[in-house]
Amino acid sequence: GTESATPWAREKLFQLLNFRYTALMPTVITTTSEPKQIDPWLRTRMMDLNRCQYLAITAPGYRGSRSQQEQRARKAPRR
Repeated sequence: GTESATPWAREKLFQLLNFRYTALMPTVITTTSEPKQIDPWLRTRMMDLNRCQYLAITAPGYRGSRSQQEQRARKAPRR
């Protein structure tokens, strides 16, 4: 999600990515953030050109704009 991670969650994520990185294991990471917006501790692993391939995909959001989401929510049947 977009919420801030707890220190525990950040540490676990770092441990997981660091293990996979040092073991040369493939890992796919998707994000809507620009690389410069990602925390440096993660960005250094993600952007290592000797081990990583960066692929930027520029496309409209799958969910649509915020106003489109709100319109769909108003039209949805209530349970």
